[in-house]
Amino acid sequence: MNRFGIPTIIVWGRWFFPLLPKKGVKIYIVVGKPIILPKLENPTKEDVATWHKKYIGELKRIYDEYKEDAYGADEGKVAKVEVW
Repeated sequence: MNRFGIPTIIVWGRWFFPLLPKKGVKIYIVVGKPIILPKLENPTKEDVATWHKKYIGELKRIYDEYKEDAYGADEGKVAKVEVW
């Protein structure tokens, strides 16, 4: 989220309108549980890795929970997400 509390979403679309979705494409937007981060003045690499792991875990949880809604029952059972 940005400083205004609005999630940042990047959608790539059609010629001359890159922020509009392509014609005929369904877009699913899901909002997960907020992750409350502590304010760390000098975070260590371990701190960053810990909170990154929690963030990625929540992304995967949301994906697994809603993938059948987006892909359908059959394809959703085998769909995978790759997050770095």
